[in-house]
Amino acid sequence: MKLIYCPSCSDVITLKRIVKQCECGKSWGKYEDNLVSEIGGKAIPIGFSNSSFTKALLEGKKHHKTVKFDAYVISIKDTTIKT
Repeated sequence: MKLIYCPSCSDVITLKRIVKQCECGKSWGKYEDNLVSEIGGKAIPIGFSNSSFTKALLEGKKHHKTVKFDAYVISIKDTTIKT
């Protein structure tokens, strides 16, 4: 899953197929397809492993505890990011 972070307003936005922007309007992005995203403004792309997230959700619910999952900052030079 991809999200964007705006360094101006600290908003984190989940990307969809329609253009979404942060609260201050200085960062925006959208999915082009299931893999490639287009971002603009000050947006910093963030991703996390869907399988790691799903596992954390299930374990957290089962054991009533906080569980970490894998997340990362994506390089704007990554082939799945268009600027």
